[in-house]
Amino acid sequence: MAAAYGQLLAEVYPLSAEECAPPALPDEMAVQACWAAGLLGNEGETCHHGHVRILDGGLWNRSAGPDFLRAEVEINGVRRRGDIEIDPHPADWEHHGHGANPAFNQVILHVVLSPPPAGWYTRNAVHEEVPVLYLPPELWQPALGQDTARPRAEVPLCRRPMEELPPESIDALLKMAAAYRMEKKRAHFRRKAAVMGQRQAWFEAWAETLGYSANKQAMQMLVRRAPLKSLGQEAEAILLGTAGFMVPVLPERSSAESRTYHRAVWDKWWAVREQYELSHTHRIPWVMSPVRPMNHPHRRVAALALSARRWRSIEPLLNAAGAAQLRELLTGLSHPFWDSHCTLASAAMKQPAALVGNQRVDDFLVNHVYVQDESEAAWQTYLSLPAGKPSSTVQRVALALFGERKDLKKVLSKHYAHQALLQIEADFCSVNICNECMFPGALATASVLGA
Repeated sequence: MAAAYGQLLAEVYPLSAEECAPPALPDEMAVQACWAAGLLGNEGETCHHGHVRILDGGLWNRSAGPDFLRAEVEINGVRRRGDIEIDPHPADWEHHGHGANPAFNQVILHVVLSPPPAGWYTRNAVHEEVPVLYLPPELWQPALGQDTARPRAEVPLCRRPMEELPPESIDALLKMAAAYRMEKKRAHFRRKAAVMGQRQAWFEAWAETLGYSANKQAMQMLVRRAPLKSLGQEAEAILLGTAGFMVPVLPERSSAESRTYHRAVWDKWWAVREQYELSHTHRIPWVMSPVRPMNHPHRRVAALALSARRWRSIEPLLNAAGAAQLRELLTGLSHPFWDSHCTLASAAMKQPAALVGNQRVDDFLVNHVYVQDESEAAWQTYLSLPAGKPSSTVQRVALALFGERKDLKKVLSKHYAHQALLQIEADFCSVNICNECMFPGALATASVLGA
């Protein structure tokens, strides 16, 4: 089935999607690539700090933290060395939590592609103002190699063939795309497992799931610094300490319960800290805000530590047959302190709450467990999984493809349909100008759909 979707890609792209289609990268990444290549100019006017000249654009950082490291600029004749962050919108700085993240305190220039609103300023975690450089469209449009002023089709070209396809053909297309996406994820996992080992690859997948999108990278950095094989019964101390959460003294407002727990963990961390402690310049860049209290990194790392201590019980259940037991085990994780606390220093909650909720386990199952299980039973279970609320991307692609189809709600009721639409968006929508896309033509004649 995945091969059938690959055939559809081959009908659209003369060689292959991998060889011919532009990489499916966010716009921000494309701009970063242009900055790294020196295509966005070397001077301009900041919003409040005067003229800026780019002496060294910095090293492109493809992991967590600012986009470019160790840059050098000159602002009103004064040289400054530090990092550079690039965002499509000025407000992305706050939306992504950079303003509260100490990893961004060394940013000397915030480059944006849309004009900042009146009175806007970028600030870091110590409330210092960061100079903002606005790049107008006439500067970055040519560099990106696309004319964004060109109108898109008022009605996407793909909608007509999709509206005319019978339901069984729609279902076939979505299953093909979902299977293709699963194979790509499976191949990615296997590459990781070949490098770090099967157990560590699974542990990292679970850690990333606990981190949500905001702290996925931070969790990945944590478990690579403190891998599963090193944790043992001291997992709490090692993970909380390596994460940078084990401060010597809690705030005065902290309860006696918090101080007692912190003391016990601190004593264990003190004995091993030299093996794991990170320097101030290499701290893991946690996003603390905006994050729901129940999802606070302190609590998520604590849940990861409990999981590490139960990993011998978890490991045999990492398949479709063990999904029900795995759900029961993970949602049943309990701790006398963390059941009622969101952070190391917070007051106890009025009511205890589960460390890991059903949604987190569902995300782990559908994005990892079922993906890695190649059995027919796993595939059929995967196809039966109900979908949650569609993401904005899924909603946008569904509207473009299906328009006002009466069966749209039914189409979007299954998880595999959401995954399929994300794959279609990556392969076609994000890399083509709508009114020049070859996908609609391929749909009209696709042999894999029986057309």
